[in-house]
Amino acid sequence: MVVAGSLALGLGGACDSFNSERGRGDAPIGKFDDSAAEILNFPDKFANVAHKCDGHGHRVYSTTRQAAVVVIDDPSCDGGTDG
Repeated sequence: MVVAGSLALGLGGACDSFNSERGRGDAPIGKFDDSAAEILNFPDKFANVAHKCDGHGHRVYSTTRQAAVVVIDDPSCDGGTDG
């Protein structure tokens, strides 16, 4: 029991790599975009949707209650092959 507790404490400290300047701290960041997203609010008990351009010709959609992210080509977004 003592070994398991010590191991848990040791691993917990090793996994504590959060860095607020770099997000989760697991990889370097080349560019950071914290510009506002457009929010589509749905009635209660439905997930709201946020979307914005990624600067590479794609529109990124995310919801408030699901981990899935959808990325589509969008010619109206800057940075694509046509933009």
